[in-house]
Amino acid sequence: MLSSFNTCNQFEESAEQYGMFFTPFKNRTVVPQQMVDVYRNLHTNNGYSIRCSKSGLVLSHCSTVKLRNARFIVSKSGRQKTIQEKRKRVHAYIRGELVGINELVPDDFLQVHYNPYHTPLFTIAESDKPVYEAEEVICCGKYAYVKQQKQMTLFDL
Repeated sequence: MLSSFNTCNQFEESAEQYGMFFTPFKNRTVVPQQMVDVYRNLHTNNGYSIRCSKSGLVLSHCSTVKLRNARFIVSKSGRQKTIQEKRKRVHAYIRGELVGINELVPDDFLQVHYNPYHTPLFTIAESDKPVYEAEEVICCGKYAYVKQQKQMTLFDL
């Protein structure tokens, strides 16, 4: 069983200690191993929206999200519209199996970033290499973090 989905008081107190939050949207539920899309929500304090990949409905908002078997997706047309209008919109997200919420980022994870004005893809911050998928991802603050591993798919430009 996943401890990060445990809603006992002890977990809530520890999440509060780190300034973490989890808010269901319109009383919708989030289920472990559910296939979801995660994107940074600029209307929350460094938070993320969790959207059901199947229905497209927003399920919740939280401070951190952990995914497994994740793919990094950028809509080309959405990116072009963002650049042309110079207005932020949801056009890039990470799709994967939801395995945790409000977890801290381990030391062996690499920072991934995305800026539509600088690159058409998500990239590893220290190498600027594009990343398309990863076995484990944690979205926290302004960035996503991927587990450093050989199976992670990186492509040279």
